[in-house]
Amino acid sequence: MALVLIDSRRRVLEANPAAESLLKMSRRALAGRPLSEVIYHDSPLFELVDRAQRQSGDITAPGTPIAGPGMHSRVICDIRIRSADRGGFIIALSETPARESSDSVAGAAGFGRILGHEVKNPLAGIIGAAQLLDRQGKPDQSELLDIIKDEARRIERLVNRLSAFELFSAPRLQPLNIHALLDKIFAAERAAIGPSVTFNREFDPSLPDIMGDADHLQQAFHNIIRNAAEAAIDGGGQGKVTIRTAYAAGLSMKQARLGAGLRRAMLVSIEDDGVGIPRERQATIFDVFQSSKSGARGLGLSIVSEVIMAHGGHIRVDSEPGMTRFTVLLPLGDGADRGR
Repeated sequence: MALVLIDSRRRVLEANPAAESLLKMSRRALAGRPLSEVIYHDSPLFELVDRAQRQSGDITAPGTPIAGPGMHSRVICDIRIRSADRGGFIIALSETPARESSDSVAGAAGFGRILGHEVKNPLAGIIGAAQLLDRQGKPDQSELLDIIKDEARRIERLVNRLSAFELFSAPRLQPLNIHALLDKIFAAERAAIGPSVTFNREFDPSLPDIMGDADHLQQAFHNIIRNAAEAAIDGGGQGKVTIRTAYAAGLSMKQARLGAGLRRAMLVSIEDDGVGIPRERQATIFDVFQSSKSGARGLGLSIVSEVIMAHGGHIRVDSEPGMTRFTVLLPLGDGADRGR
């Protein structure tokens, strides 16, 4: 892995031998040189450094094109940027395994731009059609039309952020009410699944707001709840999904994004009465492309794990025949610590 240390002015302070090999420049030649003289200034890398200066936590971007005056050709790299002392940054670059690509689709950067262009236009049409129907429709249709508009706008926001190289590992933290977020998911799932599944909500109304990324957390919890609903339908039981929220009694969590020290935590559990997950698969269920059933469950749960960890939280699964429970722990903010 190539490692490059830059200062707050984006001048190279140090580079390891792998960086010398990748950039085709010696450490002596790299030292003190502006990053823009090592890597072409129009590289997506500079957008990633801009983001690293604005927010805490690591910045990651797979499949990003890198080229520079000393390099013979462009290289596609997986990038991670981490803050260092005195406002500097450590840039880690590892060459992405070779795959078919073209100049018009350069790794994640090209994919993000194409996705943004191709998806946002039909989304605008969906939102516009829903707004027109809302003006002309019947009163009992307004809730469903609101769901269509809200979900389309959420997809649009996610696509915009992907186009700007924002991944699930870099959440935008703002105060949010976990129950309002879960209610949106319930409404969407009831519309999609109908009466096949009974959703039971057991919420603790005393829970405070948390600091989180509403779009990312909605994506994560929606994946879990959708999986639970599908498992309940296929399980041959009563078709029941139960969602609980509570304080995580006796547990404190360390949350760097919210400052130093330990934080109290909230618990969100999603339980279904499906057939369960075999024990041998439970240890790998959050890995990419690992699945306990047909479909895309493994990919969805890998995203869930990434989102929860990026929020300083934890997720675990407990399962036996007739019951599967996903438990998510998320740190609470200062107000919860002072108030209890």
